[in-house]
Amino acid sequence: MASRSSSVGPGVEHRWFVYLTLAFVSVAFSATGPVAIIMTAARDAGLSAQQTSSWLFAALAVNGVSSIFVSWRTRQPLLFLWTIPGTLFVAPIVSHYGFGAAIGTYLFCAAVLIVLGVTNLVAVLDKWVPMPVVMAMIAALFLKYVVDVVHASVSAPLVGAAMLGVFFLLTWFEQRGRCPLPPIIGALLAGAITVSASGFSLHSGSGAWIATPVIVLPTFRLNAIAEMAVPMLITMLFVQNAQGIAVLRAAGHPASLRGITVASGILTALTAPFGACPSVLAGPSNAILVSAGTRGKHYIGAVLAGVMFVAIGLFATAYARLLATLPTAFVAIIAGLALLRVLKKSFVAAFSSTVPLSALVVFVVVLSGVSFFGIGSAFWGVLAGCAVCHLIETDRPASSPRR
Repeated sequence: MASRSSSVGPGVEHRWFVYLTLAFVSVAFSATGPVAIIMTAARDAGLSAQQTSSWLFAALAVNGVSSIFVSWRTRQPLLFLWTIPGTLFVAPIVSHYGFGAAIGTYLFCAAVLIVLGVTNLVAVLDKWVPMPVVMAMIAALFLKYVVDVVHASVSAPLVGAAMLGVFFLLTWFEQRGRCPLPPIIGALLAGAITVSASGFSLHSGSGAWIATPVIVLPTFRLNAIAEMAVPMLITMLFVQNAQGIAVLRAAGHPASLRGITVASGILTALTAPFGACPSVLAGPSNAILVSAGTRGKHYIGAVLAGVMFVAIGLFATAYARLLATLPTAFVAIIAGLALLRVLKKSFVAAFSSTVPLSALVVFVVVLSGVSFFGIGSAFWGVLAGCAVCHLIETDRPASSPRR
């Protein structure tokens, strides 16, 4: 009996180690480049340190607690985080209408998500918004931040050379199945070592470490909602949630489009008052969680990842101060590299489709930054792309590759 017990123990311990490792890698990925994007957006929006801390607290800790609960109840790895494309909409809205208008738009999105999920209208909308149109919008939004990698590398050549060199070296190994760690993590470590060697030292001072969540009163501005809600909802539904659902279904999990849409709405309503962008099913992070182990136990990795996110979120003030005091070039490079692969996939999905003209129209309009009636280019780009698709390339959307 003792020998039988001892033979089972190592196997159980090994499985737990696998899920713990997957959770750590998933958290390391999401808490580096994507958080750097939040910091960049918060800086561009002129948010205070307390507001940024509150945003990180909600994005990490509140989503972490929710992910633990949902994953445990459903026995599926349902890790919810924040929408990265949606993060890029924040600065223009805050600068034009104030932070409260952004929160009001988030809450509007939450209400729409819940209605779409409960009524299953989300399945109907899926037929009218071609994926190449959405991906072209994402490509135009992300392009600036990836281009900033070049500018940052020129301004800080040693840091840029180290981070880019390690990133592409690990990418070379990754494509051959021999990568020791994710390229983005390698670039982060290389940059940190180079920055430290150059004489930079972190001055923590006597500031607080614990998160400082604050409630932001929403204001519902029609122009702000019109400018941000439509592209925000499109990216949430047809890019991020769709990607996460595809990842889970490919791993054998019966992810529900309706259920995940409603969950995104509820979580968005919970995190928005603290200043956080809407919540979505995290595709890349969940892909890491299901990359090993057994299907029935994948939720363990999501639960462990949720615990880690809660821990980081509770110390959001210290984490935000750490990122804020790092050299601007370092943060810009890690944020741009985090978006590089998404940008590549967006270009491929948009321009190798059967509706390339529609994708090009979206890309050009969004990239122009044009604004009509106080509504930004992301909305007009999607509108123009859908119009061209359905009026000119009408016989092609049905055959274009979707999620």
